[in-house]
Amino acid sequence: MKMIGDTSGPSRFFMSKKHPTRDKEPTDVIRTFICIEIPQSIKERINRLQENLRQIDAQISWTKPSNIHLTLKFLGGVEVARIERVKKALERAVSGICPFEVEVSGSGCFPSARSPRVLWVGFSNVPERLQQIYSNIEDELAREGFGREKRKFSPHLTIGRIRTPHNAARVAEALIASGFESEAFITTEVILMRSDLKPTGSVYTPQTVLRLS
Repeated sequence: MKMIGDTSGPSRFFMSKKHPTRDKEPTDVIRTFICIEIPQSIKERINRLQENLRQIDAQISWTKPSNIHLTLKFLGGVEVARIERVKKALERAVSGICPFEVEVSGSGCFPSARSPRVLWVGFSNVPERLQQIYSNIEDELAREGFGREKRKFSPHLTIGRIRTPHNAARVAEALIASGFESEAFITTEVILMRSDLKPTGSVYTPQTVLRLS
């Protein structure tokens, strides 16, 4: 308990020792997002693309190919007590939706090639069922008290984030010039994923996997 009005030196020092949790991450919160997994063949091609772009002297945080996925919604820190309700909401969101084909194609950056911050590989279009799942997730989670995404749904695979402007435009130009030859795959499941931040990078663990049928 924080004491208000206590200005004595020894007491303030003593009280600071009573709050060991101030410097710790909350243990009852899980960093969570909803995503669709992509095939290993696409991850391997993205890895080769990243290796080519690494030849340019630039400060970029590259996404590990094993961690690349299509994010449908990032929830941030979710209290453990709410996770079960999130699972139920996701079940309702995908109910009655059959597997569907998506096509990865092209590459680019946000917000622009001159001042890039995010490097991505894109999708040729947004299939009706993908848009429906996204809209359903927004609706169901809004009912559970989660905020709606304000930006238009723009599916992409983040392959890197710019850390400094140095040569960033060169990397963006090279990425766009390289492109990404189209490759289609069938989406059969939606995943509620847990993200744990480690010194070596993010570690993702599925919390629940919902099959489309």
